[in-house]
Formats: sequence, structure tokens, C-alpha cells
Amino acid sequence: MCSSGNARHAEALYRAGGALEAALNGLDSGLTADLLAEDIRQSLYHLGEITGQVTTDDLLANIFGKFCIGK
Repeated sequence: MCSSGNARHAEALYRAGGALEAALNGLDSGLTADLLAEDIRQSLYHLGEITGQVTTDDLLANIFGKFCIGK
């Protein structure tokens, strides 16, 4: 792989990590599930930039299907 691909992947990984950090901070702060889900979506999007595949809806359905979230 060329170095520009490596740099692009490194940047996407950095952004994914930042989004996950935001989700963890939000979890600690008591943010609502919909706001946490947005940070998780962002992280998955950036990981999808690396893998070429983004499956946010499937992963989020699996994660939040295990929690009882009232409206």
C-alpha cells in the first residue's frame, strides 16, 4: 500500500478513536442513548473508511437491543 493510503487510514483510525472517546465521556456524563449512538456511528463510519464496509445500523441494533431504553 502506498504511504498516502497509510496516512489516510491512520487519520481515519485517529478520528474513530476520538469518536469512541467522546462516547465514553458521554457515557460517564450520563448522556442519552441517542447522543451516545451518534458518537458510535461516527466511529463506525471512520472505521468503515478503512475497511470499506460500514454496518452501523446492525451494530447499534445489537448494542442497544441489550438495554432497556425508555422514551
